[in-house]
Amino acid sequence: MKIVDDYFLKKTDKVSFVQLKEGTHIKIGNYTIKDNIPLPIETNTLIEEIKEGNMEEELKISHLIEGAIYILGIDKDFKYKDEYKNILYNYNQRIEDYILFKGFKLIEENNIDDGTIFFRALIGLNNKNIDGLFNYALTLENIAKKYISLNQKEKGDAFLIESTNQLESTLDINEDFSLAYYKLGYHYKYYEQFQKAKLIWEKFMKLDKDHERIQEIREQLELIEDDANYEEGLNYLISGQYENALKKLMPLSYKYREWWNIFYLIGLAYKGIGEYEEAIDFFYEALELDGVDVNLYNELGICLFGLGDITKAINIFNEGIDYDDGDYRIIFNRGLAYLKLGIIDKAKEDIKAAYRLNPNDRVVRNQMEELVKLS
Repeated sequence: MKIVDDYFLKKTDKVSFVQLKEGTHIKIGNYTIKDNIPLPIETNTLIEEIKEGNMEEELKISHLIEGAIYILGIDKDFKYKDEYKNILYNYNQRIEDYILFKGFKLIEENNIDDGTIFFRALIGLNNKNIDGLFNYALTLENIAKKYISLNQKEKGDAFLIESTNQLESTLDINEDFSLAYYKLGYHYKYYEQFQKAKLIWEKFMKLDKDHERIQEIREQLELIEDDANYEEGLNYLISGQYENALKKLMPLSYKYREWWNIFYLIGLAYKGIGEYEEAIDFFYEALELDGVDVNLYNELGICLFGLGDITKAINIFNEGIDYDDGDYRIIFNRGLAYLKLGIIDKAKEDIKAAYRLNPNDRVVRNQMEELVKLS
């Protein structure tokens, strides 16, 4: 993500470059660094070397290695990244272990940025390194928390999304990596994706052996149970599985008597299975709880219309239009109600108004064409 990449690119001053004299080279293992390759050195290290008068001596390979790690972590698209990767692996075949260890040390020293750069360099070298992915995700999460605490939500969310992506990548590599499930559950909870959080934490409970963590997540599952059931019920409703939606939502209506939206959704589920009288009861309950949504009036009016109570339906449509006179659907439905009663002038007025608001709705357009024929 651009916000994340830009964050690290702004740290390019951490690395300086020196150039070999023309015609010279440095050999590291089986790899030869030619004079056209700029040599990276961590800037503070370079300054110290100059102060101590060591730059006239042979360059220390360890300084080049450190510099290469930094620049790979800072700029993932650096021009000489492939050459630097060859340098690192030729210097030490276990360079990934070294970078991981050094990253841990930097984090322990509370140097979060540099630790993150090392973990970022590690996954740049090997995007299948699960320890690198996981720890990079953790450090991104820490940066996200810092921004969120400073009320910089856009930046915080960008880092958290990237952290989530890295955690999900660890599970692509190892689906039994329990700590990734542990952290992901909290991420999904933050995003208010409660059903995903529930499923991911249930998977964690089957894999992890740490009793304290298991108890912690057991308590978290209890906290999000109702939210997860609400979300699942809503998903059933959207997909037209109305009976399943009722099974999930109805118990919530007993616990949250003040929450009008639950009664509205239950009304929609009953409407979906054709039980209009039940639906009407729940829609009225939602209205009594100060439900403020034009869709609530619209759906209640439709049910009343469906039961043949046209006048009452029009009254409800009127209330909804008083609340929001820019919703073409409720205006159109009132027009159909007027048409049913034979009040043609008012029907035409409403249907024309709905057409002006949304001429692309096929049903509205067809009804408009029928009205033209009647003129």
